Amino acid sequence: MEPEFIFTVANLTGLFGWSLILLVLLSQSTTLFSTHTDVFFEMTDAESGSIPIINQMLFLEVICFTEVGRIIMGQLRGNMILGLVLHLIRMACLLLVLPDGLTGEHDTNEFNNQKFLSVLILYSWSLTEVGRYPMYIFPNSKLARKVRMVLPLFTFPAGAAAEALGAYRVAREVVEVGVSEFIRPAYYYLVVGSLGMVVLINGVLGPTMAYPALLKKGLPVLLGKPERERRTKTD
Repeated sequence: MEPEFIFTVANLTGLFGWSLILLVLLSQSTTLFSTHTDVFFEMTDAESGSIPIINQMLFLEVICFTEVGRIIMGQLRGNMILGLVLHLIRMACLLLVLPDGLTGEHDTNEFNNQKFLSVLILYSWSLTEVGRYPMYIFPNSKLARKVRMVLPLFTFPAGAAAEALGAYRVAREVVEVGVSEFIRPAYYYLVVGSLGMVVLINGVLGPTMAYPALLKKGLPVLLGKPERERRTKTD
């Protein structure tokens, strides 16, 4: 089987998967299909803590990590370090931040409550990915490239801020509990360290390094500068 065919199938799968998540999120904001989409956010197995929408995103992240691997091997253009860090942060959020945010009891009147932050994270990720895959599927499309370059200028700040605040809130709760018979020291420090990494990278390195790099590539496209006046690389 030809590698290009496999990559095309992977891109189509990624686009379909993230589109489904976006549709689920949009349906949550209305009464339309709400009774059917709630099941995506419920634990189906109390012992394992399995949540359908998180399981789906874990599968989609496998596809994303293969794309980072292709960047490492030189098959795709892109920032290897940025891609690797971004998806490691997503994994930390998927395993540590989102489960509590999507299923826990939270004050609905609090603007930065954990469920609001979790849904904001999901919107940021799904919009980014739905805007990214068409450029891989239609590499010669100027519109697909423009959407890919411009959309993260808006989704990245919102998503990064929600990830950092959500990780901080979970880390604070874990620290308050401390090491106990239910939380082994190794697991405790792994969780606190992972959440601290999200807060540090998103709170410090994101605004000073990652976002300026996105602006450098995306802002000229947003402003409509001619191709010859900008030097960008396809991610």
